[in-house]
Amino acid sequence: MSARLLRHLFSDPVARLTLAMTALFCGFGAALPFLPRWLEAERGLTGWEIGAVVSGAQLGRVIIGPIIATWADGFADRRTAMRTLAIVGLALYAAFSQAHGFAALFALSFLAASTVQALTPLVEGAALRASQRGAIPFGVARAIGSGGFILGNVAGGALIAAYGPDMVIVWLLSSLSVVAIVTWRWLKPDAAPATAAGLGFRGRMRLGWRLATTPRFARVLFGAGFIQAGHAFFYSFSSLVWREQGLSDAMTGLLWAFAVGVEVLFLLALPLIERRMQPEALLVWGGTAAVLRWVLMALSPPLLALWPIQALHALSFAAVHVGALRLVLREAPDEVMGLAQTLYAALASGLLIGLATIGSGFLYDAFGGAGYWAMAALAGVGVWLAAPLAAK
Repeated sequence: MSARLLRHLFSDPVARLTLAMTALFCGFGAALPFLPRWLEAERGLTGWEIGAVVSGAQLGRVIIGPIIATWADGFADRRTAMRTLAIVGLALYAAFSQAHGFAALFALSFLAASTVQALTPLVEGAALRASQRGAIPFGVARAIGSGGFILGNVAGGALIAAYGPDMVIVWLLSSLSVVAIVTWRWLKPDAAPATAAGLGFRGRMRLGWRLATTPRFARVLFGAGFIQAGHAFFYSFSSLVWREQGLSDAMTGLLWAFAVGVEVLFLLALPLIERRMQPEALLVWGGTAAVLRWVLMALSPPLLALWPIQALHALSFAAVHVGALRLVLREAPDEVMGLAQTLYAALASGLLIGLATIGSGFLYDAFGGAGYWAMAALAGVGVWLAAPLAAK
């Protein structure tokens, strides 16, 4: 590929947003599977304490996320909010890395994750909007972002296996530093509608509340939310369950990477898939795959069976996520687009998965890997809520 073509591609606003998104997901790729190991090995937390600390990443989206999103929707240039959140999030995670004791770790995890998780839907939503007029389709951009997640899985697992659990913190802080650099130096202007600022903070919050309480939008939020909440036990305790079954940290990283690798293939094929399936169908079929995935995981399958089960991640997460994002973009007024995207994130990756993560700590302490049965039930509730959307 010529240097001129590379410069042309990188001049596209979607390419720059993809770089920020990839750095974010690269950090998450190491933190999601291996932060519980660091909390257990380096900070001595119990199962329920680990669940509570990890849940700060989800609960922060509910309590602080909508407020931050409403604030962000008021800027004339949407880059301002992204830049601020990137710097504050990096500083808070640096403080978290030095903390000891459950109370300090929980408080700093809550604040740091609230900030960084509020940034994620803003970057992803900006890429989705820009892809409608840019040269790079959203599926390709999101696939590249997921490639960053794979890098975090594989490199994080290898570094932890070689140098110990502290490497997950080093990796996370390095990734967030890249996010801060990209948002401050390379993003192109992203103008918000003038009417958004005119509504004022309270006006935008009221408009977002009216949207959230419409029956159809509520089904999108809660249907996707319950399906994604079913991932809580896997995100928090899969590395510990697999370690008890004799799998190494490096193998855990490979299993996570394989799941996201199949997700990448799904996203690359998204233009073809979306020609045949509406977002509502993606949501329902993805949820059905989630139920199957967690039922199979509850049976403590051997390593050979874990690979096809992990492939279901392309449906249980990616199909559900893309379907929900498309529905949010279709249903929400542009004046509160950031808030609408954050409301989805607040439920799908916030309240419901946060509560499920706390519950997962107790399930792990009491039942070990059998905790996946509860995740299958949560995903089933999500399918039940979302099914009427696809029937219309």
